[in-house]
Amino acid sequence: MSTRTRGVVVRRGVAGLGVGLAGLVLLSACTGGPVQIEDPGASALDRAACETFLEAVPDRLASQEQRAVAPADALGAAWGDPAITLTCGVSLPDDFDAFATCEEANGVGWFVSSAEREDQESDVTFTAAGFRPIVQVHLPASYRPEGAAAVISQLAEPVRDHLTLVQPCT
Repeated sequence: MSTRTRGVVVRRGVAGLGVGLAGLVLLSACTGGPVQIEDPGASALDRAACETFLEAVPDRLASQEQRAVAPADALGAAWGDPAITLTCGVSLPDDFDAFATCEEANGVGWFVSSAEREDQESDVTFTAAGFRPIVQVHLPASYRPEGAAAVISQLAEPVRDHLTLVQPCT
């Protein structure tokens, strides 16, 4: 017995259930389940701004599908496997100072430590240091170098539209 829902044939019975469960197990093995996002300890005001910002992030980032995060109310998002992670409401990196330079993409300056910038085989963390609340994106090395430009370019619009520019990072 089968029914058609939104163009998909759903088969009822033990055989159909087995195929469906096998597909679900395969899918969860590929994605590894929800991505853990650490709580940055944001203030109530920053939390509200982050929640609005997170509603505007793209469903696909650097050609990667968005993934579930844990906890469900985390101030972050994730895409792909290995996961590209975004966290909102973080502190400035320890190595960021008044003399730091940023990589600009679509009007947003992103700080990257000099060690990560030079080592193209390492993971890299981009920080939109000039906006509040502060947003940080962690990009696994396997996406470099092409994915780095796509990530910061695609996130620029939601950063500009939903966060407050305090001091341009250039």
